[in-house]
Amino acid sequence: MQQSKHLKKVLGLSDVMGIAIGQIIGAGVMSLTGIGIQMTGSGITPAFILSSLITLLTMLPIAILASSLPTTGGMYQYTSRLLSPKTGVFWLLLFIFLQITLSLYALSFAQYLEGLLPGVPVRTVAFLLLTVLFVVNIVGIKSASIVGNLMVITLILALSFFILFGLPHVNFSVFSTSSMFPDGFTGFFTAVGLVSFATGGAQVVAELGGEMKNPKRDIPLVIVVATIFVGLLYAFIASIAVGVLPIPEVAGRPLTSVAKEVLPSPVFICFMVGGAMFALATTLNATFTWVTKSLLIAIEDGYLPKTLGTVNKRFGTPHWLLLIFYIIGILPIVSGMSLDVVAQLGTGISLIVFAFPALAVTQLPKKYPEAYKQSFFKLPYPVLVVIATAAIVVLLYQSYLLISDLKLGYIMGTFAYIFISALIAHFSNKKSNLSIESIQFAKNVPKNEDWDKNQIFIK
Repeated sequence: MQQSKHLKKVLGLSDVMGIAIGQIIGAGVMSLTGIGIQMTGSGITPAFILSSLITLLTMLPIAILASSLPTTGGMYQYTSRLLSPKTGVFWLLLFIFLQITLSLYALSFAQYLEGLLPGVPVRTVAFLLLTVLFVVNIVGIKSASIVGNLMVITLILALSFFILFGLPHVNFSVFSTSSMFPDGFTGFFTAVGLVSFATGGAQVVAELGGEMKNPKRDIPLVIVVATIFVGLLYAFIASIAVGVLPIPEVAGRPLTSVAKEVLPSPVFICFMVGGAMFALATTLNATFTWVTKSLLIAIEDGYLPKTLGTVNKRFGTPHWLLLIFYIIGILPIVSGMSLDVVAQLGTGISLIVFAFPALAVTQLPKKYPEAYKQSFFKLPYPVLVVIATAAIVVLLYQSYLLISDLKLGYIMGTFAYIFISALIAHFSNKKSNLSIESIQFAKNVPKNEDWDKNQIFIK
């Protein structure tokens, strides 16, 4: 079976919420909070809140698209149908590249484990973790979502312990104006940009529309609720991180230094395992859950061999595509690529990738007015254009900051890959059926009549 329509519709609201929260909560809050404190002092708390709101701005176009046309591999479909097939190919090549970030989560997990068990081989542990979660996702998306939800629950409990034990120790006098913005608003907004890495991620549920029971409602609801929930959780964590010890002692330091101060030894170990390590494992597991969906649609479009899209008859999962992304994730681990390079390359490209659906949403009311009218989110067209433009500017600027900070060799290599991808896309054979009409739904029903938009697949 190659068709994405054979994927099982098993994901309910709680499953998708678990995937989204698991995707958001990762290494960022553990590693970036101290750096943010160094930039803006106790202003780190409002920085996390504002960052969550900005993240919602950049994800709103995807939420609108997914609510109007929920489908498997949503971001690829929106780009290739609403912009152009060649643009879709370009998007797909960038999307494949950014999945080197699978190794980022595995390597970070192994580094936290090494902090508890000195001498543990970091790259061996990363290899084993990636392999185990690859196998879990081969068994099936429902199994993966159950494992993911269990890890998310454990993760939230660990972070909650940090808040409960730490809150009584907070000295709220640090939240004075002088302590909050030591470097003025420049330092504050720099910190907001920094922690945006920690607050993003919920938009990936747009890739799972074909496997959701009620995607029209669940996708936008999950994006908004998960982002706000995690943003508030981060704000509490940041308040404890900056309010327990003197600011000079925590500025630029990882979150674990404060955890050691406020948590009893057994609880600290639980925090390290259930908090830091599970944060990374849940993100990695959630990524495996959604990462193949756009490629399944590209296979149906004829841009990739149909064999790659074979869905396992027993488990209902695309095992060959999962294997490809597993190999992409393993390569940086076995090649010795440094963690910071993987993070900057992967995140920088991912921000470019998310800019394409933001541009595509401006075409939705023109090319698919009936779908837009029945969207969970409906905005006047001028407002929609302003939001999409703002999202694109923010995404591309953040991408520039990340990529331009790399060594010259990596910058040149990145732009070479982008240039080659553009050439491949330009000379790719245009598929005649890749128009907006090839996203299938009942176009002829009356406007006031319900219609099923859950089955949006290529004819």
